[in-house]
Amino acid sequence: MYRKILVAHDGSENSQRAFEHALSLVKQMQNKDEVQIIVLSVIQVTDLPEIAENQAIIDYFRKHYREIHTNLNSIAQKEGVKLTSYILIGNPSVEILSFAKENSIDLIVVGKTGKSKIEQWLVGSVSKKILDHAPCSVLLIR
Repeated sequence: MYRKILVAHDGSENSQRAFEHALSLVKQMQNKDEVQIIVLSVIQVTDLPEIAENQAIIDYFRKHYREIHTNLNSIAQKEGVKLTSYILIGNPSVEILSFAKENSIDLIVVGKTGKSKIEQWLVGSVSKKILDHAPCSVLLIR
């Protein structure tokens, strides 16, 4: 049924729950050897290239996400589940949706954001954009 499951992981508790749910889902599948979990984290920086802090932000989050991905990979290996991970730079919803389309993802597992109703209205939510525009099924974890 599912061969490629994309987990959007931003380091939050909700994204960790999304990973755990995806792992549990794969472990229950009869064809788990054919299924791959792909963990994707996106570093969001300002669009202004002259901001000198952008590189420092990128370096910090790249290191941060590598540590998270290493931990997630260890967990997956113990459970006998294949995991690959990627760290991209850009707008999270755009990058996740593009990755899903370009890599023929079968299911996106994403945690619900913790934003207030006002914040969601003003800036939108990554999970809402993914739900609205995904090229595949989406599982939203609360």
